[in-house]
Amino acid sequence: MSNLKYRLGLIAALVLASIWALFPRTVVERVSRNGAFAYDTVRRFPLKRGLDLQGGMHLSLEVDDSKQAVADKSDALDRALKVVRSRIDQFGVSEPVVQKAGTDRIIVELPGIDDPERAEGVVKAQAFLQFQITDESQALEKVLPRFDQIVRSKGTAVASAATGAAAAPATTGLDLFSKKDSAAPGDTTKKDSASAAVPGLTPNSGGAVSKLIAPGGIPGEYVVAAADQLTLASYLAMPEIQAAMPPGRELLWGADTVSQGAAPFRTLYMVESRPIITGEYLEDAKPNQSPTDGTIVEFRFNNEGGRKFRSETGKHVQDYMAIVLDDKVMGTPPVIIQAIGARGQITMGQGRPLQAAQDLALVLRAGSLPVPLKVAEVRSIGASLGADSISKGTTAMGIAVLLVVVIMIGYYRFSGTLAVGALVLFVLFTLAILAGFDAVLTLPGLAGLVLSVGIAVDANVLIFERIREELDRGKTVRTSIDEGFKHAWSAIVDTSVATILTAAVLYQYGTGPVRGFAVTLIAGIAASLFCAVFVVKTFYLVWLSRAKTAQTLSI
Repeated sequence: MSNLKYRLGLIAALVLASIWALFPRTVVERVSRNGAFAYDTVRRFPLKRGLDLQGGMHLSLEVDDSKQAVADKSDALDRALKVVRSRIDQFGVSEPVVQKAGTDRIIVELPGIDDPERAEGVVKAQAFLQFQITDESQALEKVLPRFDQIVRSKGTAVASAATGAAAAPATTGLDLFSKKDSAAPGDTTKKDSASAAVPGLTPNSGGAVSKLIAPGGIPGEYVVAAADQLTLASYLAMPEIQAAMPPGRELLWGADTVSQGAAPFRTLYMVESRPIITGEYLEDAKPNQSPTDGTIVEFRFNNEGGRKFRSETGKHVQDYMAIVLDDKVMGTPPVIIQAIGARGQITMGQGRPLQAAQDLALVLRAGSLPVPLKVAEVRSIGASLGADSISKGTTAMGIAVLLVVVIMIGYYRFSGTLAVGALVLFVLFTLAILAGFDAVLTLPGLAGLVLSVGIAVDANVLIFERIREELDRGKTVRTSIDEGFKHAWSAIVDTSVATILTAAVLYQYGTGPVRGFAVTLIAGIAASLFCAVFVVKTFYLVWLSRAKTAQTLSI
């Protein structure tokens, strides 16, 4: 009798745990209203649904060869696929699909995404991080007359072409600077403000290029009126000016906009072409909040990168170091006070949302894309398809369960009724397992759930047939029940393990929908084993405890 109490207690505990796992949760969601973001508190069913059930976002990505030719696009996409998949996995999207389509596209499907612009930015961000020393030799001032001469020799056609030039990268508002290394308490950097030079802006006199550029507040920094940015960018893109660039130097736009009164300015930096270190040595990056610096991203190089960074920064004490992300200088380059080791900090400033730091840390951890990607197609899949799929899937499951119930009760009578009772718990336990492991229910997953219903009662069929055989041999009801469960156990385990192995292979080598089917099938088999063997036998024991003198069994 005590054994029965333990059995009933375990079943009751699992039922309560399953109800708790499936109980709707109150969550805070980020929504867009009239172009602005707000946060709503809503109640959500914890079992997540895939793209085919709740809608979401579909992206097609291609190699962007507008800046440079890519010899083997297929190989480049294979390498980019790993980075994109890593980013999406860290992005926290449920059951995403990231796969290669043909030889020239990557398909990304994000179910239930509520911020498509953010997801698109994370997916296609290049995230190539470099640390470069700013120029202190006034190389730009020395070559500006040559630039003016080149533009003058080309005539006025160049100026008119500026209206069609591509804009420089948009402002991100990031402000990055290095943080002292924890291994060296004296390590630090000092940040000078370029805005200090803005009030006294004195553009260089001279030709078309010189008059657009004014010196900034630190060596190698220059400011350009935002209205002149396109024009200057078109000049700097000219092959002749690129050929006349000082050796070992390059010009990079800053990511920040400097405002003086109502007049906005863009920063421009002359930096050494050779970076002292790149993001390939980055080992970790994580967002954080600082009382003094606001939203930050703390990063750490690996051992090799830490040694290299310390060595290189030790050679450039009192020099200014630009932190460059995707060819944009982030914030104002800090001055290196002394050698910096493996740890650093990216300061995004007060008032910046933590989500921006999370996204930056995400792409830095996942690594840079081997080739630039562009969005070839973007589609939003509405929930109407999901509602229709859910309706049809629910109908199919209802019909399947109804047929199973009719057949089990009609053929196995009282014993079949016990199996149907266990089947109700099986559905509850299966859904709770999916919710507890943060799995996602897809349309193929619904098919897997329906299939696992059949597998669940199949185990009971094996048990019931063995019980009938034992009863036919003249054994008592209690002995027949014990022997039936004992002898059917090996066959049930064999078939269940074989099905789990098959589902595991599907999960390992399949993609989104196939994985959804495999996950649901595995969860269903686990629940069916427990319900068919443990729960049904417990029901038999309860019946036997109440009918101790029973001589027959309705089976």
